[in-house]
Amino acid sequence: MLKKKQNRLQSLDAFRGLVIVCMLLVNSLPNFDEAYPILLHSHWEGITLADLAFPGFIFAMGTAGAFFFPKHGHESSREIFGLLLRRGLLLIVLGLCLNQVPLILHHFLSPDGNVTNLLAQIWEQGRIPGVLQRLGLVYFCGLLLTWQLKRDSSLYAAAAVLLLLASAGFHLYAPQSPFSPDHNISMAMDEIFPGSAHCYLGKEFDPEGLYGTMSATASMLFGILAGRHLTAAGVAHAHRLRLLSLSGTILLVAGLLWSQVDIVCKSLWTAPYALLTSGLFMWLLCLLELLFSYRTDFAQHLFAPCQWFGKNALLFYILPEVALMSLWTLKSPAGNELYAWLWSVTVRGIWDTPFSILLFSLLWIAMWLPLARYLHRHNIILRA
Repeated sequence: MLKKKQNRLQSLDAFRGLVIVCMLLVNSLPNFDEAYPILLHSHWEGITLADLAFPGFIFAMGTAGAFFFPKHGHESSREIFGLLLRRGLLLIVLGLCLNQVPLILHHFLSPDGNVTNLLAQIWEQGRIPGVLQRLGLVYFCGLLLTWQLKRDSSLYAAAAVLLLLASAGFHLYAPQSPFSPDHNISMAMDEIFPGSAHCYLGKEFDPEGLYGTMSATASMLFGILAGRHLTAAGVAHAHRLRLLSLSGTILLVAGLLWSQVDIVCKSLWTAPYALLTSGLFMWLLCLLELLFSYRTDFAQHLFAPCQWFGKNALLFYILPEVALMSLWTLKSPAGNELYAWLWSVTVRGIWDTPFSILLFSLLWIAMWLPLARYLHRHNIILRA
């Protein structure tokens, strides 16, 4: 736990908070079969609102990462490497622990649950990849590259090389159908490590598998560049905003052109997906910075809840996830999942079913606001 001064980039806190709100919204649907399609992840190709949450998290992590070396530049190389490694490993360990929560809950709620069986089940079936694991890998790799490549042009080049390598792998592995949902290089790597037993829901493919880390690292590099553009020393504020919006436009155009060759797919984190989402986020960050700079009071009131969430983004990813896992595991008086039952006895029936699903998720988000506001008011920031 760390108390921080108030010299924070408000637009970044708001951006990060919007990402967390988006993540809370799409993760907390009480019924995934009848929800609005935009709140669901695309089946394979395309982008929905749900597909913006994770890359937004990585982009925001990159934008914040732009402040890492100015802050720690006086430290020795050994200290910097140790800090990067420690933070990356901490995210990976947190993710591995979070993945096992459903198994732990199921085990201790069953009559014959015991620690020995639980450990055996985790060893045999526990999911290894995950959101926080990818964040940890991308954080370490992205900042390591930034450490070695000082110039903005070098970082853009590194991001382009990562995307080209990732794309080439798909085409070389399966030239006839590079992005088939049944046969692609990302799936082949998941079969080697961690193996289907340790993938998402025991499938042969994990959306947070190792192969996608390459292009996800490019997404973080674009976030770092956005942070650099936004805080460039000796450059007029208006010019910084123009630079950020121009970069966003170039990424969007590049993503649209690349999508003529590769598909836009969140599960594979394809090159067009990384470019399009990063370009969109650069524009969104630019607009937020514009609002906070020239309509400060209005922006502070409008985005206050987002800023509360944004200051403790990691906390408000982990806590609600654990709560949701618990509520989906516990049984209701009717015998079904407690979370779905709570929706059915509260707002289900208000307007149509998709609207009631959305309303219940919004109420779930609102439930976390008092804690977020308390941490904000006492300037408490929990960080890895």
